[in-house]
Amino acid sequence: MATKTGKGRARDGGSKLGPVSPSAPVIDTLDTAARDLLYRTHTRADGMAFAEEVLKVLPAAIYTTDAAGRITYFNEAAAELWGVRPELGRSEFCGSWKLYWPDGTPLPHDECPMAMALKQRLPVRGYQAVAERPDGTRVPFVPYPTPLFDHAGEFVGAVNMLVDISELKASEQRIRESDTRFREIFENAGVAVWEQDFSGVADLLDGLRAEGVTDLRAYLDAYPGRLREAVARVRITGVNPFTVELFEAAEKDELLRSLSDIFLPETAPIFVEELVTLWEGRRRFGSDTVLRTLKGRRLDVVFTITFEGPRYERAYVSILDISERKAAERRLQAVDRIAKAIASNLDLDHIVQTVTDAATELTSAKFGAFFYNVTDAAGERYTLYTLSGVPRSAFENFQLPRNTAVFEPTFRGIGVVRSDDIRADPRYGKSAPHFGMPKGHLPVVSYLAVPVVSRSGEVHGGLFFGHDEPGVFTAEAEEVVVSIAAHAAIAIDNAELLQAAEREVKVRRQTERAAQQLAAIVASSEDAILSIDLKGVIASWNAGAERLYGYTVDEAVGRPVTLLIPENRAGEEAEILAQIRAGRHVDHFETIRRRKDGGLVPVSLRISPIHDDGVVIGASKIARDISERKRAEQQKDLLIREMAHRVKNLFSVSSSVVALSAKNVDTADELASTVTARLRALARAHALTLPSPHGSGEGEGLASLQALLAALLSPYEGDTAQGRPRVTTRGSDLPISSNAMTGFALVVHEFVTNAAKYGALSTDTGYVDLECRDCGDMLELVWVERGGPAVTPAGKEGFGTRLARTTIEGQFGGDIVRQWHPEGLVIRLNVPKQILQ
Repeated sequence: MATKTGKGRARDGGSKLGPVSPSAPVIDTLDTAARDLLYRTHTRADGMAFAEEVLKVLPAAIYTTDAAGRITYFNEAAAELWGVRPELGRSEFCGSWKLYWPDGTPLPHDECPMAMALKQRLPVRGYQAVAERPDGTRVPFVPYPTPLFDHAGEFVGAVNMLVDISELKASEQRIRESDTRFREIFENAGVAVWEQDFSGVADLLDGLRAEGVTDLRAYLDAYPGRLREAVARVRITGVNPFTVELFEAAEKDELLRSLSDIFLPETAPIFVEELVTLWEGRRRFGSDTVLRTLKGRRLDVVFTITFEGPRYERAYVSILDISERKAAERRLQAVDRIAKAIASNLDLDHIVQTVTDAATELTSAKFGAFFYNVTDAAGERYTLYTLSGVPRSAFENFQLPRNTAVFEPTFRGIGVVRSDDIRADPRYGKSAPHFGMPKGHLPVVSYLAVPVVSRSGEVHGGLFFGHDEPGVFTAEAEEVVVSIAAHAAIAIDNAELLQAAEREVKVRRQTERAAQQLAAIVASSEDAILSIDLKGVIASWNAGAERLYGYTVDEAVGRPVTLLIPENRAGEEAEILAQIRAGRHVDHFETIRRRKDGGLVPVSLRISPIHDDGVVIGASKIARDISERKRAEQQKDLLIREMAHRVKNLFSVSSSVVALSAKNVDTADELASTVTARLRALARAHALTLPSPHGSGEGEGLASLQALLAALLSPYEGDTAQGRPRVTTRGSDLPISSNAMTGFALVVHEFVTNAAKYGALSTDTGYVDLECRDCGDMLELVWVERGGPAVTPAGKEGFGTRLARTTIEGQFGGDIVRQWHPEGLVIRLNVPKQILQ
C-alpha cells in the first residue's frame, strides 16, 4: 500500500520498510544517557564508551534522536556534512540547515526519512536527499534511519547514517559524459579493455548480508568456495581487439567466459578487494596484480575497474601489461640486494661466492664460476675461485684454463662474450691440447662470460656461465651480469679500504670513549676542575669546582678567574699565565683561594696548558682542597708539641716522685719498691689520657667520675709531713662516656702534673683537695692546692695550660677559671653533664 510522505511523495510501506525486524537494534533504558546505552559494548579506563569513540572518528555521518525526534548525539562527520552543529536536545529530525529532495524541491525536516522512521517505527531505505549548508554548498546523501527499541520492546529513538554521495553523483555525470568517447576509443585502445557484468556478484553479496555477514574479508577467508563462486558469477560481455592479442586468444569468444581462465592464485586477494569495494558501495578500484594468458603465460598488470548501474551490471576494466617493467624491476632489485650483500661484508670469499650464486640464478644458467687471474712459471692461467650450480668435483679432473682465444676477451677485460652456441663461435676449438672442451667436461652450449675489472683497470678475473641448451642467455641477462660484475669489482677493490676504514673507526671510537670517560671523570671528580683562556676567563667549570668555590656553572663561566684569588695573591695569576703561554706545566702549587661566601680555602693547584694543533689556547686547572691536610699537619704539630710537653712532665714528675719517696723510706730497696709502684701508677694514669683508635684503651673499663679521678691521682697517694692525705677527692659521682673520658682525663692529668712539678705536690707538706659538685645541668670541679710553695701567677700561658683550656672550651663547651691565692692555686672547672655522659 502506498503511503503519502512530504510533498505528496509516496512510499511503499510494505516493500520498502517491511515489518519490525527481530534483529532491529535494542537498547537498555535503565541508564539515563541513551547514547551510552546505545553504544555500551566496551568501556575504556577513562570511562568513555568505546563504541561512541569509534563513532566519533568514523568518516560516515551518524546521529541519534530520542523518541520525539530531538537530536541526542552526532559525530564530527555529521557536523561536517551539515556545515552546522545542531543543539542537542532541541534540534529535531535532522541537523542540516536546509533539506531538499534530489529534484530540488524543499524537504521539511519533519517529513525527512528520519521523521518517517520515527513516526512509523520502521527502518526507511531507498531515499536520497540533499543537505544545504549555510554557505550555500549542497551535499547529496543517502540516509539510513533505523528505529531503536530497548530490551522491553519500548521505542526509545532512532539512529541515522548519512552517506555522502557527492563523489558518486559526480562520477555518474562524468561516466555519462564520457560514455560516447569511451565507445569510440574502445576498439582502438592500446590497452586491454574489458566489459563485465557483476550483477550476479551483487546478488551473491545481497545474500551474504541476508545471512548476517558483516566482515566480508573474514568470511571469504573462512569460506574460499564462496570466492570461487563470486569469480564464476562475473560475466564478460565484451573485450577490445588489444585484449585478444594480449591474452593470446584466437578470437573474442575465447575470452567471453568466466574469469577463472585468466586467474592465478596470486590474483585472488585483489579480487577480494574488488568485492569489498562493492560491499562498501564504492564504484572504483585499481591495483597491481598478476593474470595469465590463455596459453598460461604470466602477466604483471595494472588494472582499473569502474562499476556502473544499480546492480553493477556494467563494469569497465582497463588492463595495462607491465610485465617487462616488473621483470626489469625484479632484476634491479636483485642487483641491489647483491650490491648491498657484498658491500656489507669485507670477506672476499663471501663477496665472490654471493656474486657467483646470484648471477647464476638470475641468468638461469646450469652452472656459473668465477675464475681469478694468476701468473705462474708457465705464464698466465686462471684459478677457479667459486662455483655455483654444480659440485666443485666437476672441475677437479680438468686442467685450469689458460689464455685461449675464447677466454682472452674476458681475462683481458676487452669485453663480454655471449653466445647462443659457443661451438659455432670462430674462436672456439683453436687451442691445444683439447681444441675445445675436454672429454667429460660439463656440456656448454649457451655461453656468457663477463670480465670483473677494478677501478684502476686491473682485471680481477671473470664470471663464466654455461647451459647445455642453446639461446638461454638474453641481452637482459648480459646486462644484469655486467651490473653485478661492476659491483663485485668495487667490493673487491674496497675490501681492504673498508677494513682500513673499520680500523680507523675503531680507533676513533676508542678515542671518543676515552674522551667520554675523561668527561665523566671530570664531571664526577671531587677536585675542582676548570679551564681558562689565555686572558684568564673561565671557560668550563665542573661540579667539584662548584662544591669547592660555591659558584654555579652559570655564575663562573665567562668571568675572570681572578674572582677566586685573594687580593694579596693577585700576582700569582699573571705568573701562572706566563708559564702557560710558554707551554709549561705548573705542578702542586699550594696557595689560598677565595670562595663565593668570602671564606678562604687552602688548595693545591696543578695547571696544564691546553693545545689546539700545537698552539696553546688556554689552561686547565685542577684544584684540590687541602684544608683537611692542613688541619692534619696542625694536629701533627700539636701532637708533637704535646708529646714533648708530656716527656718533660714525666721527667719532672718522675724526679718529684723519687725525691718525695726518698724522704719517707729508710733503705734503698724500700725506695726502689716505693718509686716503682708510684711510677707504675703514674703510667696507668698517663695511659688514660691517650686516645685509642679502636676504642680499647686503658680507660675503657672506667665508667664513673670518681673512679677516673682515683686512677689519675693514685700515683700521688700518701701523706704529707704533717700526716694528712696528700690527695683527697669527694663530692658527686656520675657516669662518663668513653668518648669524653680521654679528654677529661687529659685535663685532670695536666692539673696533677703541674701540681707535681710546681705546686702543692712538689713538696712533702703540700696536698690537693678535689671536690665534684652537681649543679643541675653542669658539673663543677673545684681543685684546691694547699701547703705548697708560694703561688705566683704565670707570666704567659704555657702549652699545657692552653691545651687544657682548648679541651674544656672546644671539646666540652665548658669553661675553666684559675685563681692564684696566697695560700695556693684554686681551679674551677665547669662542664655540661650531658657532654660527659
